[in-house]
Amino acid sequence: MRYPTPESRSALDRLLVREGAVAMVRSGLPLAMLDEVAAAAGIGRLTLARVIDLPSTTLARRRKAGQLTPEESDRLVRVARLVAMAHDLMRGDGDAARRWLGDPHELLEGESPLERASTEVGSREVEDLIGRLRHGIFS
Repeated sequence: MRYPTPESRSALDRLLVREGAVAMVRSGLPLAMLDEVAAAAGIGRLTLARVIDLPSTTLARRRKAGQLTPEESDRLVRVARLVAMAHDLMRGDGDAARRWLGDPHELLEGESPLERASTEVGSREVEDLIGRLRHGIFS
């Protein structure tokens, strides 16, 4: 997988190369990271909040604080990793990656990869599917 370089200016990029990622997650990510992941996934902030189990009332409180909790941050990184993997799978074609992430897939019981990623177990299934697709194993 071609993760961003450590020199990248984006805080999200630093998470994906694991440069200080644990400390960033433990201290809680800035709320702006939610928007960054949502844009990369081609979905809205509220949709991503649902994927990471962040109710709209809690999201409103996080807006005031400007920061996610460590648990919410961890779930956001899980989705960010899948978004990066999908972009890599589609060889950098952001539109194709966003479509793939949002479209229902029969190997995920009719759920989209993003819907499936709402749990750790589902996220692992999506990672496994991406790995199989990268290696030409379709069933």
